[in-house]
Amino acid sequence: MESKSMTISTKIQQSNYSALSNLPRHIINQIKNEGELYITAPNKCAKIWIEMRKNDFVTDAQLNFTIAQRIFEACRSEIVQLLKLQNEKDFFELFDQDNDGILNEDEQILVFSAIKEKMHQVATALLKIQEYILFKQLMKELRTLEANIAAYQNQLRQRISIKERQVYKEIGQEKLDDFYDKYYQEFQQLTKYKVDRRAQLKISQEKELGILEDRLSKDTELMKVKPKKKLKDLQTQEKLVSLEERVEEALDFRKELKDLEKHEQDRVYKVQKYRIEKQHSDLLFKQQKEREQLEGKLQETEYKLIIQMKKDYDVLLKQINLHNNEITRIQSQASNQAMKKGLYEGEAKRQKVQSQLQNAIIAQTKAISQPESKINDLDQFHESETIRKLESRKSLQFAGSPGKAVISEESEKSPMGSAFNGKTKNFYQIRKIIKDSKNITQFYIKKNYGADLPVNFVRSAHNIQGDQHEKIERFLSVKRKSQHELLPPITQLYDDDLQEKQIKAITKTDQEIKREKALKRAFINEKLFRND
Repeated sequence: MESKSMTISTKIQQSNYSALSNLPRHIINQIKNEGELYITAPNKCAKIWIEMRKNDFVTDAQLNFTIAQRIFEACRSEIVQLLKLQNEKDFFELFDQDNDGILNEDEQILVFSAIKEKMHQVATALLKIQEYILFKQLMKELRTLEANIAAYQNQLRQRISIKERQVYKEIGQEKLDDFYDKYYQEFQQLTKYKVDRRAQLKISQEKELGILEDRLSKDTELMKVKPKKKLKDLQTQEKLVSLEERVEEALDFRKELKDLEKHEQDRVYKVQKYRIEKQHSDLLFKQQKEREQLEGKLQETEYKLIIQMKKDYDVLLKQINLHNNEITRIQSQASNQAMKKGLYEGEAKRQKVQSQLQNAIIAQTKAISQPESKINDLDQFHESETIRKLESRKSLQFAGSPGKAVISEESEKSPMGSAFNGKTKNFYQIRKIIKDSKNITQFYIKKNYGADLPVNFVRSAHNIQGDQHEKIERFLSVKRKSQHELLPPITQLYDDDLQEKQIKAITKTDQEIKREKALKRAFINEKLFRND
């Protein structure tokens, strides 16, 4: 019993109740310096953000290596102080997560999220070394940076939203252009049909008129009108009287026949002329009726086409604006969710960790204060305290001495671990922060939800998330490529002699395309909105 009591007293005498007793002074000073440095992080991040927006006007919020290099040179001091990266190649390689050669919207926000996570690590280290005032100041700046990150991602999201609405508007304009093209072709075909029908009717009527002229010019048609029978009788009597040499009577007959023959000749001529004119006028009247009937049918066909065109136009206007409100609703919902996520998710995670630590401290205190604690429990307590101090010291070294931090597992496993494959230790530390940290908020601006989830993740009713952006992508999937992005058919590249054509003869310029569309639009609008 005495040996056991002496062992307990020895352990109690050897116990050091100071949390900073085993921590070197230079590490504490480095942690303080890091804390004072990261207090100005929001302003430095704002400068980096402004520089990003200055250089993305050409690439539409996508930063390639050249632009990233330009940004790194303009903000070299800020990036070196906050991320400890010495060259632009490491900076670009570190944040280009999908290795596509550009920093998209999510990867740009990841730069500031990584800085925020490093701030949180430094703040945790300040708390452990009992620098409470500096810890509070740094946490205040961390929350400021969180609000700034939420505002940054909202700016990028709003740019994407404006672009998506513009694309949807262009899709509607494409549908209108297709509508104008379709009915312009319909009216062109109708015009050609009118010309063909009129030409066919004209040819048939001219042929019919020629047949009538041929028939009226024949002698048989003239023989249908005969002189009166009285004229034939008087001519016969004249011949008989003249044979009997009855001269006086013959002269009387001749005198009477002279007037009668002239009168009958005039009458027959008039009747024949009337018959010819009557048949000719009847045919012309009949042909005029046919032309009027044809024009009425053609006009009816045009009116039917105009009525169908107006119906299709009304339906098309509804289709064009059908999903506009849905897209705006999804974008607004996603924007509100992202803002809430950026403002409150980090704080919620920190409070959760804080609650867990508080519960662990309370449970540990209760375990020590129990009078029935055994010596084995005391030994386990000392062992746990030793492990906790070692882990705390390791984390302090990681946060307070970035230049002399412990080599990450990734760099240790590399074939050139001593040289880190040309990379600094901070490169692998930040990569580990991005890869392993659960405190980095994912906003899914350009990246689809679920792209970074584990393969064995099972969605259920309580963990289904997302912003329904796939609906917008489905609405915008019908967007066609521009005229300059499409290759012309191979049959248009050569003429009838298989000689290669000039490019200018194959493709149209933008001005020609716009002029052609304007003409079609004016023609169809005249048909649509005219008052008949």
